[in-house]
Amino acid sequence: MYLRKNTRRIPDLLHLQLHDQQTLDYQAAFITMKFFKTNDNVTLKYIDTGTAGTDDVAKPWLILIHGFTGSSRAWQKNIPSLSKTYRVIAPDLRGHGASDKCKHGYQVMRLAMDLRELVLLLQGSDDQRPWRAIGGSLGCSILWAYASLFTTSPFSHTIFVDQAPLQNSDPASDWDHRFCNRGMNNPMAVSSLQTALALSPETAHKGTIAACLSYRSHPLPTDEVTKSQHDEDESFFLTEAMKGDALWYGKLMADHTALDWRDAIRATYGSGSGSKTRVLVLASSRSGCFPADGPMAVVDLVNEEAEGNAKRASGLVADWGGHWMYWEDPEKFDKLCLDFLAT
Repeated sequence: MYLRKNTRRIPDLLHLQLHDQQTLDYQAAFITMKFFKTNDNVTLKYIDTGTAGTDDVAKPWLILIHGFTGSSRAWQKNIPSLSKTYRVIAPDLRGHGASDKCKHGYQVMRLAMDLRELVLLLQGSDDQRPWRAIGGSLGCSILWAYASLFTTSPFSHTIFVDQAPLQNSDPASDWDHRFCNRGMNNPMAVSSLQTALALSPETAHKGTIAACLSYRSHPLPTDEVTKSQHDEDESFFLTEAMKGDALWYGKLMADHTALDWRDAIRATYGSGSGSKTRVLVLASSRSGCFPADGPMAVVDLVNEEAEGNAKRASGLVADWGGHWMYWEDPEKFDKLCLDFLAT
C-alpha cells in the first residue's frame, strides 16, 4: 500500500422478532438491533452497540454506512474492534437487510435524509458529542448528499471507502476510464444491470460480488483463499443482496451512478466551506469497481486551494483488499480507521 498526501456464532443473526429490539452477538461484542420510523413511514433497522446502563452508551459516536445490496452485517468483522472505543451505529439502508422494502425512496438524497433522522434521533437535543462516520461505496455518496443538505456537521471525521465522486464517464471534464467506475459508467450499463436484475437477480448479484472481492477481481498467486472461504463469502453477500427487491435496486443504481459530487465536495468539505471535518479516503489497487485514482480524486477536491496544515484530507491505496477491503482484511482496516479517527 502507499500513502497519498459471546456466546456462540449464529448462521443467520438477523432473524426478525416481534420486539422493539434484537440482541445479536458478533464475536463476543454485545449488540442490539433497534428500529425507528422515518418521516415517510418506513421502518429502518440499525445496530447499536450502546447498552443501557453500561459505559458503552457514553462512548463517542461512530456510524457505519454500508453499500449497494449490502446490510449492516457487512461490518460484522469490524464492529467488535471498533466498538471497544466507539458506540457503533450501523443501519440497514431502506430497501436493504432487515429494513422495510418500500416501493419508493430509491434516491441517494432520500437515504441521506434517513441518515439525518437517525442521527437526530440518537443525538437528542443535549448531546454535543461529535460523530465519526465510515461509508463504503454507496455509503460515501450518502455522506456527500448529507453534507450537501445539512453541512458536514456533526461529523468530526469521515472515512470514504473506494467510491469515486462520479461513477459515470464524463468526457467533457476529462473524467474517463482513469477515474470512473470500471463497468457501471454510462446509461447503457445501468440499463443492462436493470435487465439482469429483472431476469436473473442471483446472476447479477454474483457479478457484483466477483467485482468487490480482490481475490476474484484481481487474483494474485499469493492470495491464501480456500474454496470454502470463497464459497462462504459468496453465500453471505448473495444472501444479503437477495433480501432486497431487484427492480428497486436497479432504480437506486440509476440514481447513484448519475450523481456527480465533485463540485459539492469542494463546496461542503473544501477549504472555503468552513468545514472542519477531517477526511480519509481509502482506495484499492485491486478494486474491480474503481481504478484507485477515482476515489483518490476526493482528496484533491477537499484539499484544493488549501495549504499546509489546512489540508484536512489524506488518502491511502491498499493492495490487501478490494472494494470490500473491510471484509477481506478487517485487522488492517480497523487499525487504519482507529488511528485516523483518534487524530
